[in-house]
Amino acid sequence: MTAARGGDLTRLEGLLTADVRFVSDGGGVVNAALRPILGREKVARFAIGVLKKFAGDLPVSVAEINGVPALLFGETGVLLVEFENGLVSGLSTVLNPEKLEFLQRQLSHS
Repeated sequence: MTAARGGDLTRLEGLLTADVRFVSDGGGVVNAALRPILGREKVARFAIGVLKKFAGDLPVSVAEINGVPALLFGETGVLLVEFENGLVSGLSTVLNPEKLEFLQRQLSHS
């Protein structure tokens, strides 16, 4: 988060696998990337841009969702993070308000 929020592209790229994949789920309700974003440089640039535009000032907390580490951005988004050999190999966002509402209910019961 520090590298992404600070716009440190080199540092962020160093935390990602070469074949990292970023997938967005807006559920057709909110804007999201229509296709997966593939590769270290593209994912890093996309993550930095999205954070600056949509989540720069939002509080971030950590949770586990379906056995996967996740970052919660206020009540507006969830970022699931997959790891491989100590590096981030996959990122998946959940932006659909209906899914976020369900996740918030589940997290409040855990």
